[in-house]
Amino acid sequence: MPADPNADPRAAANAQALARILAAEPVLAGITTAGDAMGLAEGELGHAGAPFPSPEAIPHLVLNALAGAAVHEGWVGTVPEARAWIRDGRIRLRANHDLGTVSPMAGVVRPSQRVMRVENRAGPGVTFATLAESGRRALRFGVYDAGAAEGLAHIDDVVAPALDRALPEGGLPVLPMVADGVAQGDDVHQRNIGGMAALVRALPDLDPAVRSWLFANPQHFLNYAMAAAKLCLDQADGVAGSSLVTALTRNGTSCAIRVAGTGKRWFEAPATVPVGGFFPPFTLADAQADLGDSAIVEAYGLGGAIAHAAPEIARTMGRAWSEAQEDGRAMRALYRGRHPLIAPALCGADGVGVGLDVALVAAAGRPPRIHTGIGHQDGATGWIGVGVARAPLACFESALEALGTVR
Repeated sequence: MPADPNADPRAAANAQALARILAAEPVLAGITTAGDAMGLAEGELGHAGAPFPSPEAIPHLVLNALAGAAVHEGWVGTVPEARAWIRDGRIRLRANHDLGTVSPMAGVVRPSQRVMRVENRAGPGVTFATLAESGRRALRFGVYDAGAAEGLAHIDDVVAPALDRALPEGGLPVLPMVADGVAQGDDVHQRNIGGMAALVRALPDLDPAVRSWLFANPQHFLNYAMAAAKLCLDQADGVAGSSLVTALTRNGTSCAIRVAGTGKRWFEAPATVPVGGFFPPFTLADAQADLGDSAIVEAYGLGGAIAHAAPEIARTMGRAWSEAQEDGRAMRALYRGRHPLIAPALCGADGVGVGLDVALVAAAGRPPRIHTGIGHQDGATGWIGVGVARAPLACFESALEALGTVR
């Protein structure tokens, strides 16, 4: 029998937090700029993960992405000059979660870039999705050259306005598209083919050239799913006593989580190195430690949490299907609730979990699985593979210990 939430204060808090998460209805509502949306000023850049303790802690991949963004904004003339500005503090860095956004890999957000507003149709709450550029040599993987600059301009000047014009009045609900994608084998982290198809179908007036571009770049859908997941999880922020995770992110140095009952406090441990499928000639020795805000989808219950419902991505990552099945089913036990909308057949009667609980993770002693892109640690080569990283148990254990001291 399910536990009586009235008999256990934490169970009652978790039930309240879970209800808030599930009540949210994120919709794509329109295009704006990061400066207008988030108050990101000239000389400020957002990045994935928790704040860095010092400029020296920034890995090459993230540093190069930040520097490239500064050049693209016109603040400095060259990437080396921009790196120097970042190291000496002339460019202010802000964590994306604190800005109200999430972005993959290096996760760099600059004031003039176009972002998608994601609103809660069922109540308060707004987040912002960055728009992912195409290709393996892209800014989010630390690359800034003529090709990367052209890709950023294409997003801002062509893709974003076309999406803005095509959105229906009242916005476009995200979770039904996510559910459609999962039913077609998406994990909604490293595979988003079904979700992208659902998005394009929902925008019949979309410019044909942009439609073709989106079909060729299905990972672009990930950013909308990430922002939707953040919007939902943010609803649980501040529920006293709740042990549900509201954020899971990595900056290439640390992996960090936030928990509903401890608000904006980060619980960090060293980021792990992903293993998986590498594009030749690259190997594990080239891999950057895990980074990006994209693990918000695992916090919500997708990505590695539904590895057992996404057989194609297991093959792409070079992981055995038996491993994916075992890990996905084991992760299901780390979530307090069952998602009412997302229900792929391969998940069976247990369905898709929602409400990642630090207490369940700590008790299981099993690091959560994250499906992730892999960047080259040199910060210049770009995207080199896809694989599996593990969220360190220490993050969850520290958060659980802190909850015991919160009154």
